[in-house]
Amino acid sequence: MPWSLLAKAMAISLIETLILELGFATFWGVRGRKDLQWVILVNVLTNPIVVFTYYYVRIRHFPVNYSIVTLVLETFAVVTEALIYQKKAETVGKPWVFSLSVNAFSFAVGELMNQIS
Repeated sequence: MPWSLLAKAMAISLIETLILELGFATFWGVRGRKDLQWVILVNVLTNPIVVFTYYYVRIRHFPVNYSIVTLVLETFAVVTEALIYQKKAETVGKPWVFSLSVNAFSFAVGELMNQIS
């Protein structure tokens, strides 16, 4: 995959993730500009790392189980985001449950979108 296509895929992934997770956060009851900014910030921090690493492993054809790679990367995102929400967010109730739920939701929708396209 050329780097330009990877950059495009990463940008699309981040935009889709932000839309999905901001919507989920609002439904969850996250209120306030500051906490919604935290939702954006944690995704700007974790999404590019997860997406780049996954594609890099795929592009290099490393002999690994890609499901395990995905699990490790998504666990990294959930833990990182939960720790930030726990420390910084004021209206994110149950930050660990929220982080797991919002990431599971956006991952599942992303997988569904990939199956459709």
